[in-house]
Amino acid sequence: MTASSTSENTVMSNSTESLSKQELSLKRFINAISSVPSISQVEELIKTKFETDVEVLNDIPSYLLSLGGKRIRPVLTLLTGKALGLETPPKALIEIAAGIELIHMATLMHDDIIDNSPLRRHKPSPYAKYGLGNTLLSGDFLLVRAFSLCARLPRQIIDATEVACIELTEGESMEFAIPLNDHTITSSLEIARRKTASLFRLSTFSAGLIAGCNNEAITHLTKFGESLGIAFQILDDILDVTSSEEELGKKAGTDIRERKPSMVNVLWLAENTSLSKKMLTDENLSDGYINDSLTEIKSGNCIERARKLAIDYADEARMSLLEAINKGSGKVDSDSIDSLLAILDYTLERVK
Repeated sequence: MTASSTSENTVMSNSTESLSKQELSLKRFINAISSVPSISQVEELIKTKFETDVEVLNDIPSYLLSLGGKRIRPVLTLLTGKALGLETPPKALIEIAAGIELIHMATLMHDDIIDNSPLRRHKPSPYAKYGLGNTLLSGDFLLVRAFSLCARLPRQIIDATEVACIELTEGESMEFAIPLNDHTITSSLEIARRKTASLFRLSTFSAGLIAGCNNEAITHLTKFGESLGIAFQILDDILDVTSSEEELGKKAGTDIRERKPSMVNVLWLAENTSLSKKMLTDENLSDGYINDSLTEIKSGNCIERARKLAIDYADEARMSLLEAINKGSGKVDSDSIDSLLAILDYTLERVK
């Protein structure tokens, strides 16, 4: 770390003594995001992929992009590349970062259709605003655009992108193909690995490959992305229970309403309470039932058990990142490594 960045960290430490651990983690996360100026290049490239003479196919992706978001997948791609010595991101890194975000955007559109979601980030979801058919086709359109970018990249990235997209689809399907009462902690983790961690893994793997890392370092980078993605999904499962509608941008308890095998739901079902059993048997789950369920879950130990699992995966991600840096043969950027660790810390501290 440079003397300048050490001084800045000292100033930040002195100025944030009164902040909670969560607030400090958020501040570090925001600083990490802002340390990636090339994210604007990714967004500009993404926008060019919306171009079509069919207006609605441009309008829907543009609307979704305008709703904001952390852009954590392209940020992870760019920061990992920078940490591995790519001070100025090459065109290939910008393209894979944009391709991964396009895939993610497509899955958000499809998720809203599957979940019949009226809201996304406090605004009408694309599905609610534009209808099922247009939203479905716009998601398909973005997937094709994403592959038009990936097809120009090294063969290993093309193959890894195919695997990630297949696993993502498999993970989504597993949420509905298996009856909820047959799910376990293991199956919930496997869904998280496929549905969410697949694109995190693709981000870090691709950055390592483009940075010219050796096979051993790439193996650790792949594990870093996958473990971070699993931790991220478990924390999302927890936030669905612990956060307000204002914080989530949608109603709390969505996973209960949709009877999803989230980690929290699986742990709650294992407690075999009368409320948890109703999630399996009652055809319609009322708002009153959802509120009672949220109260019961928050008063029990499901959340703490789920958070412990997330911490274990975050620790695994941290060790894998540091191993990748140690095994790599090129120069590294310590500030970017600190930023990646800040993303890890923020992932955990999102839960109060």
